[in-house]
Amino acid sequence: MRSSSVCILVLIWAYSQVAQAYTKFEPECTNPEGVVNFVASPPTRGTLDILWSSLFTIFACTWTILHLNVPQQRDGQDPGTLGDLKWATKAIWYKGKWMLVAVIAPEVILFYALERLVSARKQHPRIKKLADADQVPWTLTHTTFTIMGGFVVRGGSDRVGKGFTPESPTTQTQSPAAKEWYILDIDTILELRSGGHIVLPCIPEAEIDDHSKGDLLTKGIAAIQILWAIATAITRAHLGLAISVLEISVLAFAACALLIYAVYWSSPKDVSVPITFLQWPGAIPSPVMDIILGPNPCHNSTSFQTKRKQKATSNLDQNNEAGLVSNSSVLFVPLIFGAPHLLAWNFTFPTSAEGILWRTTSIYCSLVGLIFYICQETHNIVLSLRLSGRVLTLLEDISFGVFLVVYILARLFMIVETFRTLLFLPPSAYIATWTSSAPMFG
Repeated sequence: MRSSSVCILVLIWAYSQVAQAYTKFEPECTNPEGVVNFVASPPTRGTLDILWSSLFTIFACTWTILHLNVPQQRDGQDPGTLGDLKWATKAIWYKGKWMLVAVIAPEVILFYALERLVSARKQHPRIKKLADADQVPWTLTHTTFTIMGGFVVRGGSDRVGKGFTPESPTTQTQSPAAKEWYILDIDTILELRSGGHIVLPCIPEAEIDDHSKGDLLTKGIAAIQILWAIATAITRAHLGLAISVLEISVLAFAACALLIYAVYWSSPKDVSVPITFLQWPGAIPSPVMDIILGPNPCHNSTSFQTKRKQKATSNLDQNNEAGLVSNSSVLFVPLIFGAPHLLAWNFTFPTSAEGILWRTTSIYCSLVGLIFYICQETHNIVLSLRLSGRVLTLLEDISFGVFLVVYILARLFMIVETFRTLLFLPPSAYIATWTSSAPMFG
């Protein structure tokens, strides 16, 4: 009986909240009495105007900024309509899951973008020197494309580095091994070239750009939408008009997106098929195979299926180059996304509890890098205590689990709250500014 009463009270409370949320106001605008040359836009904006423009900007800040590694290749697998459907679903999920990460934690995308850039800039001078010696073009785009898994070697044609004579004659019947292909990383290319096994092929940057799906028009449209959102917020703040929490969140996404665009400037986008770096008419020469399948953990399998899947399924999280991103990035990257949410510190929330939670979660998301750094230092202290391996592993799992769960819950609350507060905006939030008449999408 008592539980039934509680349920009834909860339902009554929920109904009252919904009823309050759906209070509706319809502005009335008069039409001109005769023919006029120009009619200005009404000086108001509706809830849906705020919602759709914000959602489109968030989409521009998440979907269009992704520069993923080359995905797993179909390569004749799963023929037929069902196979087409399976691989189309894989392609959507491959990018969709990273868009989900970008929505929940765009700072993670920025972190890995910085990691890829630092890795490319560190390794580029070494391979650039060898490319100059071979008189072939090699830019930062080539290096970045290599890190993305964009170059492969194959057995089966005549695309061979100049000056290199393959061990197998061109008339040799291909064995299954000759049809294997392997993805190259920078270290492998350097080792092959330094050992005299290959001469770097001539692959123009235009060929890589041709594989890239990112163009200036797409980036320009996204950038205009992002700048429009920033201009809207600045204008409203200058005029003393209310800004929605959703628009503040959009500013956080915009800050991350603009930095990610800058960091990914030399990175190809949405490359679906790798470029053949070198290809032999028969089996790949054994000295080359020994290096490709050497001690490098990325090249420890002779299986075609294993090898293809191992690298092709790599995502942003496989660009790690032994801590190339400094601790300062770990500390300050979360601030770029978290700090703008603090601008809503004194905003009016539906309840005081929600206001307190918003401030708390905003601080946590801003300082999550510092918290992670403290956890790492604590871990080092625990290591010095010489605890047993099982105890240490348990402590690591618990601490990381708590850290991750709290962060996810904080972000989920902030996402829900940004949309919930749309139903409780003050009147001045609906006053339009000049940006409402500016060209934009959404």
